[in-house]
Amino acid sequence: MEQEDDFLASKYVEYRKACREAVAFTPFMPYGWFKPPQTVRLDSEFGLQQMAYRDLADDAARDLANGINHLIGLTTRLEAWGSVIEALDVQQTNQLLHEFVQDLASTALLSPYTLKARFFFAVAHLSHQANRVSQGNEWADDLTALPEDWGIKEEVAVKAAKPWRSWKKLNRALNTVDMGDYKTATDDFRSKHTHRFTSRVELGLSQSIKRIWAKGEKAPSYGIGGSPPLKLDAVVQELKTQCVRLSACYAEFQKLVAEQSEALFGNTADPRECGRALP
Repeated sequence: MEQEDDFLASKYVEYRKACREAVAFTPFMPYGWFKPPQTVRLDSEFGLQQMAYRDLADDAARDLANGINHLIGLTTRLEAWGSVIEALDVQQTNQLLHEFVQDLASTALLSPYTLKARFFFAVAHLSHQANRVSQGNEWADDLTALPEDWGIKEEVAVKAAKPWRSWKKLNRALNTVDMGDYKTATDDFRSKHTHRFTSRVELGLSQSIKRIWAKGEKAPSYGIGGSPPLKLDAVVQELKTQCVRLSACYAEFQKLVAEQSEALFGNTADPRECGRALP
C-alpha cells in the first residue's frame, strides 16, 4: 500500500507540473460584464419585473460562465493526465485512471449536454420577462407562456426568444454543441452513462454482450466482445471543440442579454400603463 501511495503521489506531482505548463486553448468566460441599473422602482409591477430580469440575468451570466470555465479546466486537467500516463504500463495506467482520471472524464463528457440545457433554461426565463416589452397588455405570466422549471426545454426557449434579433445567432451556436459529431466521437457517452453501461476511458471494455437488430432482419443477433474504451487524447480533442463552441454560445448570449436589457431598462415606463409596447 505504501509503495502504491508513493507511486500515486509522484505521478500527481508530474500532473501538477503538466498543468502549470499547459497552453490555454481558449479564453475563460468573462465575469462582471452584466451591468444593469442597481436601483429600479418597485412601486409598480413593471419595476418588480425589471428586478426579476436583473437578478435572473446576473445569476445566468455567472452560472454559465462558471460551467464553461469548469469544463475548460477539466479538459486542461485531462490533457495533463494524458501526458503523464502515455509512458506507463497497463497496470500503472489503470491505477491512475481509477484514482484520478475516470471521474474527471465522466464529468467533462457529460458537461456539453448539461451546459446546453442550462443555456435554454436561462434564455427561456429571461426572454419571458423581456417579452412584456413587446407584448404589452397581451403578455401573461402563466404556464402556457412559461412552464414550471422542470418543463423548460429547448422548444420553450425557442418560442420565448424568437422575437429577439440576437436569438437567431445564439440558437445557431447552440446547435453546434452536443450534436451528432460529438455523440459519434464519444460513442454516445452521455446516453450510455445515463441509460446503459458507462463507456470506459483509455482502458477496459463495456457492455460485453449486445442485442443487435440489423436492418431488414426478423430476429436479433448477439454481439460478444464489448465496446472498446474511449482514448483519452481523442476525448480531450473533442472536449476542446465543445469548449470553443460553448464559448461562442456565451458571446451570443451576452448579445441577447444586451438587447433585452436595452428594451427593459432603456425606457422605464410600464408598457401596460402606456397602453402600448415599448419601442
